[in-house]
Amino acid sequence: MIVAPWVALALVACEPRAPEPIPSARSEPPSGAAGVASTQPGPSVPLELAACVEAWPEKPVREVTGTVPAPSCPDDPGPQPQLALGVVRFPDIAGVEVAVELAKKNADRMRGLMYRKELGDNAGMLFVFEEERALQFWMKNTCIPLDMIFISDKGVVVGVEENTPMLSTDTFGPSCPARFVLEVNAGWARKHGVRPGTRVDLPR
Repeated sequence: MIVAPWVALALVACEPRAPEPIPSARSEPPSGAAGVASTQPGPSVPLELAACVEAWPEKPVREVTGTVPAPSCPDDPGPQPQLALGVVRFPDIAGVEVAVELAKKNADRMRGLMYRKELGDNAGMLFVFEEERALQFWMKNTCIPLDMIFISDKGVVVGVEENTPMLSTDTFGPSCPARFVLEVNAGWARKHGVRPGTRVDLPR
């Protein structure tokens, strides 16, 4: 992995012994990825709320492959932590919300959704960081494919990593800084119209 020492990144959803933050470089999309749409935020988002918003591809740059959950999913060393619960809503998309577990402590963020073998259709985990910064996640010990929705401190989606692969140590994250990351089932974001520039109401 190429390290970019001038960028402060956090590697999350990994082994509890791994430090945080970890300098890292953003993984590039695979060659031949679909073209991208405009980088401008949606019409309901003032530009001052979305100074940095990634482009949205016309089609996902990755597809889900393999059996879900991953047959080689490692056993959970347990116990699974009991986290506070909340609801994430999207005020410009009627009826769309996600029931989330709140990962606010470093140990909970490091564990994330590892070892889970299923996730409800409108369920997920919201990672809450102390401040806005560049973030990178990986999928080590994560047995279901996910969408990762990166959200700014002002409550705007700045980037979406779709269909992240199971059990992967590649890192995923946007170039824009974020303070919150919503993890949901792979394909959820595009299915529900959640894209960069979308406004989000978050539990705090």
